[in-house]
Amino acid sequence: MLLVFGLLLVLPQALSAVQWSPDGLFYEAQKRELQGMDRGAALKSVFESDLALPLKRGERDLPPRLRGVDNPRWVAYSSRFYRRRWVVPALAALIDPIAGTRSLELVSLFGIALLPMLLYLLLRWRFSLAVSVTSSVFCALLPPLFVLAPHPGTDSWGLALLIVGLISALQVRDRGLRWLPMWIFVVLALSFTRDATVVLIVAAAWLALRERSRRMLALVGSGVLLSLPAPLIFSVPVRDNLAYVLNDFRIPTDTSWGVILGEYPHSLWWVVRSDAAFPLGTGVPLLAFAMGAIAIAGFVALFVSTARDRPLEALARGSAIGAALTILLSVNYTYLRLELVFVPAVAVGVALLGERLLLRLQRSSGGREELGQA
Repeated sequence: MLLVFGLLLVLPQALSAVQWSPDGLFYEAQKRELQGMDRGAALKSVFESDLALPLKRGERDLPPRLRGVDNPRWVAYSSRFYRRRWVVPALAALIDPIAGTRSLELVSLFGIALLPMLLYLLLRWRFSLAVSVTSSVFCALLPPLFVLAPHPGTDSWGLALLIVGLISALQVRDRGLRWLPMWIFVVLALSFTRDATVVLIVAAAWLALRERSRRMLALVGSGVLLSLPAPLIFSVPVRDNLAYVLNDFRIPTDTSWGVILGEYPHSLWWVVRSDAAFPLGTGVPLLAFAMGAIAIAGFVALFVSTARDRPLEALARGSAIGAALTILLSVNYTYLRLELVFVPAVAVGVALLGERLLLRLQRSSGGREELGQA
């Protein structure tokens, strides 16, 4: 039922026009590479196609040096920052004979459709059916996911694999090392989907610090090892990446640490301030603020919870710390797109709030019954 709910959520977008972003164009080029094109030819075929025209129109009034999509030098330079992410382009290539240029969008949307079901499977590790369903549906309706939906990309599958990774970590902890291959596969797949393996590794390490078992040590060790192939094969210095982001995604003239550290505080403050103002840019600001308040309350509940001895809460806290690290490393405002790595922790926190609310209602109902009998 939750899978059907997820599919219904993305159906309107699947029937409307694709809204291409620069990220989506790079992934479309990588899909064409997998279909046999040379890298340069693939980039040229995409960025000189009709897919890029709306973005080029938006750059028409800019001087040539500030253009991106309409600047071959920028395209060639920027493409290296996407080279690690091959899972979604590969899935899109598989359905390309049927879906054509919509293949990347449909794969991205299916990743969003999976989220309610995957969150439910994670939460059912510890919470009741009603609480798990409610929290999963709430998180699937968070406004940033609706902002993400129109644009083909890798974020939805990054989040889906992150949730599956947390589930597989719990499987290894509770049911033994025979589940380790599942964890290994997910970490490897995530490393070639999004730069979010740090979230899984920190989550597992947080739980391992508490339990210190052979299983947990195997989990953390294998996670670290399997997260390395993607950055080693498609190496991009952290300094270059930060300089590119801090220079508003334009080719930086200076990639020194001095310049980066000088710009970093301002950029971090901009991200925090813009994230706080995100609801104002939605069509339903009051509802977005209310949902944001519930999400923050759940996040706080996760860290002040008295259930610190339970593995799901510990794993969720670790994932929240890992998510914070990814945001600190990216310092990039994306309309809360990158902040979606917090969703598993928020889901657990909201489930904690729901559990407490149900408990209070049950106690209140029991008290009224006793008064009635008296």
